[in-house]
Amino acid sequence: MKVNANYAANAYANALKASQDLQKTAKDSGAVADTGQFADLVTGAVDAVAKSGQRAEATALDVAQGKGNLVDLVTTIAETEVAVETLVTTRDRVISAYRDIMNMPI
Repeated sequence: MKVNANYAANAYANALKASQDLQKTAKDSGAVADTGQFADLVTGAVDAVAKSGQRAEATALDVAQGKGNLVDLVTTIAETEVAVETLVTTRDRVISAYRDIMNMPI
């Protein structure tokens, strides 16, 4: 499978737009107080993953053009992998907590 830099850039842009839409919807529906702490947390996490991915893409392009260092590429990819794994783990725990709450007897 050949991956184009434009695909990655579009994926990061879509993730950022989705997080902004999520935050806007939460504020509009009144589900989040004006402080927006949870929405800000979610948006910040998605933004951090997107930025980490963008750094990895830029480093990969530099290496492909012969300008970058392979060690830097491996490091940025590892950082992106950890960021994605952290985000997925957090999402899974939030969903699990929601399910636990929904299954509580009234």
